[in-house]
Amino acid sequence: MPKGQLHIGWSRIDITPPKKTLLLGQFHARLADTAISPLTATALAVETRAQDDSLEQAIFLSCDLAAESFKSDLRAKLAGRCSGFDIEKLTINATHTHNAPPLRSGTYDEPEDDPDFMTPDEYRGFLVDRLADLVEEAWEDRQPGAISRGFAYAVVGRCRRAVYRDGSAQMYGATDREDFLGIEACDDHAVNLLFTQDASGALTGMLVNLACPSQCDERKEEFSADFWHDVRVGLRDRYGPAVHLLPQCAPAGDASPHLLLDQREEKDLRDRAHVDDKGIIARRIMTAVEEAQDLASPPEGEVEFRHIVRSLHLPRLRVTPEEYEMEKKIPTMSEEELKRQPWGFNRIWPFGAVSDLVSRYENQDENPTHHVECHIIRLGDVVFATNPFELFMDYGARIRARSKALQTFLVQLADGSGNGCYLPTQRAIEGGHYSAIIKSNWVGPEGGQLLVDETLASINELFAGESYPKTR
Repeated sequence: MPKGQLHIGWSRIDITPPKKTLLLGQFHARLADTAISPLTATALAVETRAQDDSLEQAIFLSCDLAAESFKSDLRAKLAGRCSGFDIEKLTINATHTHNAPPLRSGTYDEPEDDPDFMTPDEYRGFLVDRLADLVEEAWEDRQPGAISRGFAYAVVGRCRRAVYRDGSAQMYGATDREDFLGIEACDDHAVNLLFTQDASGALTGMLVNLACPSQCDERKEEFSADFWHDVRVGLRDRYGPAVHLLPQCAPAGDASPHLLLDQREEKDLRDRAHVDDKGIIARRIMTAVEEAQDLASPPEGEVEFRHIVRSLHLPRLRVTPEEYEMEKKIPTMSEEELKRQPWGFNRIWPFGAVSDLVSRYENQDENPTHHVECHIIRLGDVVFATNPFELFMDYGARIRARSKALQTFLVQLADGSGNGCYLPTQRAIEGGHYSAIIKSNWVGPEGGQLLVDETLASINELFAGESYPKTR
């Protein structure tokens, strides 16, 4: 794989709705017309030209949204723009704030005859117009530059599933119960960073990848980029307003910034530091950024660059006859009858096809697989690998442990995440509860392992014949 001279372009834009919209992320409808912090989209364009004139390219696009379900619209809008760019090599990820609008109608009831209300379809049109300008600007802005890698740790996301003596588990379960046994999965505190520099060596931006959705504000009725806004403010104060931030969420389907353990200690710490939960998280991320920047690898202007786009068909989690029969009865049940049903079957879910067990059961023989788009991108000694799921942390550990890259940036909620949903482990399914039941998942552990294996096959193909020293 020949090395090529890097050309790098950045751009960012405000994607906060100009009118009142719904917010995505809860079972109940929420309306917002004010902002705690602006929603931001950031694009990073990267291209190399090798001595044999071969080209490679990618545009990374990160958005303060709950999910990505607009890529086909954006690709159409970009037709005839971004001269020389292969539109298939655009990769998009969401930071998974729960304080941004839905992008498709039908999730919640919408206000009628309200001239100040922007429908999900209207917001998607507004968003795609702005993102097309953003992507084109980043692409046209590319100039000779260099990259360096960094690595650090920050306590941001913690596992949010408590386990009990009877083998059950609960999302945000109580930990003061006598039958509490522990937390279901190990936390992931790794922070992977990629820094970019211009031809003079000045810092132009950074890509920050960590395992936590941005959901401190998730129950509020205001727009919010959550803790990533506080990080942007910290970076501006530390490095200046010209330095860009592109955030990525690593596998964190079973993690969040809400603590099951250490709640009293954390609150006491925040009170003494005079910051809220977003503030303390931003301080930790900024500490990681500064450590990684101080110890970053030497900048490289010529690197090996390869971008693979994979189309995978993963086996779907099958609806059982018992689940099918129960689901058919739900609409006719009284409130008392609903209370007696297993968790997850005692309410009408607003989350579309994944929770429609009747249709899924009746069509699962005809549609046994779930299509996903994955991007595997080698950039020097690091690799990026995307998936559309809220992927449980164990899957991320399996990939990173076996990856031949020096650093492995895994990106969840990317490239079609609006059709992804959670992807739980086998032990999570055995524990049950939200995020690990059939209504939360298109794909189960069998498909999860196939995703791991196929992702690793692509990563290790890009690093064939290379090995980095491993230490204990």
